[in-house]
Amino acid sequence: MYTYPLEYALVIFEGNKFNGQIVPELMDLSQHGIVRYVDIVFIRKDADGSSSSIELNDLDREAYEQFVPLGEYVDSFFSQEDLDMAASKLPNNSAAALFLWENLWTKNISNAIAASGGMLFERGQIPADVVEEVRQELNAQQ
Repeated sequence: MYTYPLEYALVIFEGNKFNGQIVPELMDLSQHGIVRYVDIVFIRKDADGSSSSIELNDLDREAYEQFVPLGEYVDSFFSQEDLDMAASKLPNNSAAALFLWENLWTKNISNAIAASGGMLFERGQIPADVVEEVRQELNAQQ
């Protein structure tokens, strides 16, 4: 069903409310064929530590329409265990969005690798703060 690599991100917001300011950027990635959203879940953790979550597909019509055409691609992929684990990472009185997306931008390189008899062996990401730390260390050595 999903041909290209999947990635996830847990984005935490101060206070336990969403304001929707990131929606245009999410839409841009989708509309340009860079990613396809597999699942989007909103998580809220109250001041007392209790948490709740709601899938994009379960939002009321008005809220859901903010994300169209994102919702055209969204499945309910995360398990309750995944959501509980994500919520456990949040500080009290916060909100988060848990995104799972398919990297459509990898299509051409994946096809070229396969056509040449290659196979993706390993893939990973290096967090930006680690890159910055290494860059500073390299600059200090010069």
